[in-house]
Amino acid sequence: MLSDTEFRSLLEHLNRPWAGYRKVRKGVKKRIRRHMQDLDCATVEPYLVLLARLPEVKAGFDQCLRVTISRFFRDRHLWLALKERILPDLVERFSPPIRTWSAGCASGEEPYSLAMVWDGLNCPPALDLLATDAGETCLARARTGAYSRSSLKEVPDEMRERYFASQKGGRQFLIRSHQMTPIRWRQHDLLDPLTDGGPFHMILLRNNLLTYYQGPDLLAAFTRVVAALSPGGWLVTGAHERLPVTDFNLIRGMDCPWAYRLDNIKPPMDTDVRG
Repeated sequence: MLSDTEFRSLLEHLNRPWAGYRKVRKGVKKRIRRHMQDLDCATVEPYLVLLARLPEVKAGFDQCLRVTISRFFRDRHLWLALKERILPDLVERFSPPIRTWSAGCASGEEPYSLAMVWDGLNCPPALDLLATDAGETCLARARTGAYSRSSLKEVPDEMRERYFASQKGGRQFLIRSHQMTPIRWRQHDLLDPLTDGGPFHMILLRNNLLTYYQGPDLLAAFTRVVAALSPGGWLVTGAHERLPVTDFNLIRGMDCPWAYRLDNIKPPMDTDVRG
């Protein structure tokens, strides 16, 4: 088993934050250890050499670091704020279609949750909903729309009856995607520029970039994300995440402290931050 000391040395070498991985490290360490064994690396030192020399090894390591914990309507207070304040604000502020990006959508629970809330608004206008993730396996599951009962524990009964079909004796639920606003699924790594869509009226950036990255990579990617947000639009982060910088004209929401409205002055765009 990979020790915490060895794991921390890997994270530090590749500029990833220990704080982000601390609570989920057990599964991540198991995946890294298997990867090391496949490469005949008994210790961290030769593994680091291969990571530096071979792009395919680095890609495998990045895959080991991906954390895809998610469920429908995660952080209930956020979804209440979206329904009562943020989404109506978007409808009032912008002309349709309302362009929204679920950035790092994992297995699709977040964009499906948004689609259900949106369809529940009073006469909602057209919604252009883009959902992206770096993992093709996650996107394949999202497109299929099959979820365990535990993933639905926060879904209201009326939504469960309308949008889900029970399977396998109630152990699995298949989402009825044809009954909701359509979602565009795309594979995209948040460290790379996005070429599909935008500017967006709302971006959901929750429990991914701000948790599992730091330093120049984080700042460069976050800069691009904010640059893809329309002035007056909303950026929504995870409940325990903090913005890496404060000079982007992002105003914290009064009733939802992890939602930020972009002031009407466009933020600076520096594509060379990554170095």
